Amino acid sequence: MTIEATTPGKETFTPGRFGLKASEEIFMATFAYYAGLKAAKEEGRPVIWAYGVTPREIFHAVDAPVFYLEHVPFLLGFQQIGSHYMQIAEEHGFSKDVCTSHRCFIGCGLGSEQEREPILEGMFVEPDLIIAGNYPCMSESKAFLCIADRYDCPYYFIDTPINTWGKDPPDYAIEYFEGQLKGALDFMGEHGFNLDWDKLKETVRLSKQILLLFKEIDELRKAIPAPMSSMDGLVTALLLIQVLPPSTVITLYEKVLKEVKERVEKKEGALEEEKLRLMFFGVPPTFNMGVLDSVEKYGAVFAKSLLECAQGGMFDPSGIESFMDPEKPLESIAYRTLVDLINPTSEAMVNYMVGAVKDFNIDGVVAVVKRSCGLIPPYLRQIKDAVYKETGVPTTIFDLDGLDTRDYDDVTTRINLESFIETLLASKRR
Repeated sequence: MTIEATTPGKETFTPGRFGLKASEEIFMATFAYYAGLKAAKEEGRPVIWAYGVTPREIFHAVDAPVFYLEHVPFLLGFQQIGSHYMQIAEEHGFSKDVCTSHRCFIGCGLGSEQEREPILEGMFVEPDLIIAGNYPCMSESKAFLCIADRYDCPYYFIDTPINTWGKDPPDYAIEYFEGQLKGALDFMGEHGFNLDWDKLKETVRLSKQILLLFKEIDELRKAIPAPMSSMDGLVTALLLIQVLPPSTVITLYEKVLKEVKERVEKKEGALEEEKLRLMFFGVPPTFNMGVLDSVEKYGAVFAKSLLECAQGGMFDPSGIESFMDPEKPLESIAYRTLVDLINPTSEAMVNYMVGAVKDFNIDGVVAVVKRSCGLIPPYLRQIKDAVYKETGVPTTIFDLDGLDTRDYDDVTTRINLESFIETLLASKRR
């Protein structure tokens, strides 16, 4: 199955291809979740707009209907309409130097009903409350303010300490972030969302199960041939963000795991004949995921992507059993957040990439620069040098904004990809 998307003038864009049946189900369940927000609003329940990658457990624990502002741009990107909302934000005075994801959801919030495309209109609900923060980046700390002004709604800001210590955060950092999470729960309580601590504990227990399932799927993906396509990997990663209720995520991950296990046992890959294994670092072209599938004509497959571990997957997943303790729910959430890949030291990010290249038998790394991002691009040179020094695997780096179609050049992107792959193949023949 491929994702249907039609945008006039974008005939060269092609949607991604699902290899797993479970991937299709994940995609449809996600859109169904957002459609359900309108029903919650009609029932008189307050709707929260959540910014950044705020730990989802606090929302699940109070059964809050939430519009996730880091998630929606990906869905609009798949439909090739995200740039429309970036344009709206720019018309309201926001610079193109602002993160494309943030510009997209700012445009969603500031645009009029007439400016909203039908697919967004089907999901869109005005906020009653806002929970914001500075995680995963500083751009988050300002992006929500114009929406709070636009809808004149109360907000709470969660401050996340920057990781400067690696995988062993000091007690004071964990205690501080626990306090930030408790404050967010108290804020929601003041507006009708009452916390049941037993439910919070259960939510953490389910989150632990989700991470363990993801880890098991990720281990299977090391198999040769690669059992999942680029689109399978991306949609599976988005599921890890836990937009859907944890019990639903577990059910879907169990289906993914079952399919991937069967493929590995049968030695079925995303390709009939696999010649090259690639890793993608950065934000992939959501509006044209087919360009990543296009490398298959060379026998190449993207066996791994940074995004598939960047939303709760941990740079050190071996410790899930020990640190995710349902009896200490806020402490568990705090620890996981502080050591996650999107709150890393540069050393942790570099070590993760080197380890992934080794573990997944990667032949080449494709890294892209999203110019409006202040988080990912600074790592690229360090990663390129470290990966080559430790493994001999080369990296290509080129400009590609994975969300803004206006800054996308399909010809140049394909030339960059194909030139790199041809070089890798020539090297293998020597």
